[in-house]
Amino acid sequence: MSPKRPTTIGRIIALVIALFVFVVPSYAGTFHTIRKGESLATVASAYYGDPGKAIVLMAFNRIEDPLNLKPGQRIEVPETKVHQVKTGDTMAMIAKKYLKDARKYGSLARINGIKNPRSLSPDMTIIIPVEIEYTVRRGDSLSSIAQTFYGEVDDFTLIALYNDIRDPANLEPGILLTLPIFDLTITGKKGRTEPPAEPTKTSSRDTGSVLLERGVQDYFRGRYVRAVIKLEKALSLGLEDKERTSKALRFLAYAYIALDERESAKESFRHALRVDPTLELDPVYVSPKIIEIFREAEAEKSD
Repeated sequence: MSPKRPTTIGRIIALVIALFVFVVPSYAGTFHTIRKGESLATVASAYYGDPGKAIVLMAFNRIEDPLNLKPGQRIEVPETKVHQVKTGDTMAMIAKKYLKDARKYGSLARINGIKNPRSLSPDMTIIIPVEIEYTVRRGDSLSSIAQTFYGEVDDFTLIALYNDIRDPANLEPGILLTLPIFDLTITGKKGRTEPPAEPTKTSSRDTGSVLLERGVQDYFRGRYVRAVIKLEKALSLGLEDKERTSKALRFLAYAYIALDERESAKESFRHALRVDPTLELDPVYVSPKIIEIFREAEAEKSD
């Protein structure tokens, strides 16, 4: 669901000028001072590794003319938060705490790939999106807005759910929408010229947990290459405990199998078995092919 990268920086600049968006920032983040020759696309590329997220920087910082950035101008680079589920937590409580609206629990569950929002366990990590407000323009549709911000027209259903829109086909100009942006992980620092105004609490392990959950979601959505990239990055950053490490390695193996990379899948399973020697796969939830390759990895590990 991450936005697709534009073919050129000029295209994204033209796009953000054409859209009227604004946001009330509510997340502490990293601050960046614009230098001569920089654009929002280059800043987005430096921090997120994706120039396409220039539109998010524009919206979050209420920049109406991205072509008129001034050296010395200070902007905020937002990042999604992570909540570690505790005993007694409910999705409604988490939505109320971070999004100020308990009714958004269903959307928050969908963003995190949780099928049953009433069933949380303390080992879960919940991604909290950054909210951006968007005013509908003449000619807009939920599909076109979803394509712009998420890169997938089918994600119009998330926008509808998040804004309690029961008739997506009847979208009137002037309606104010709230868009949850959930794929904002700062992966680079080369664009940073000064420390944040407020210390950030995001560690590499927190970032790893975010990428783990995003990689799992990509796997279930059939985006196997994206899943591999995110899961490999999560493992390289480090995860908090062996359960998360094992989960990342398992889903990495599943993604490799879907890509017909049998040896890579077995290697991931072997690593998972070293992390958790008691690991077993449930044939109710995984395919016979996955079980077969897992058994091969298990046998090779014991050789």
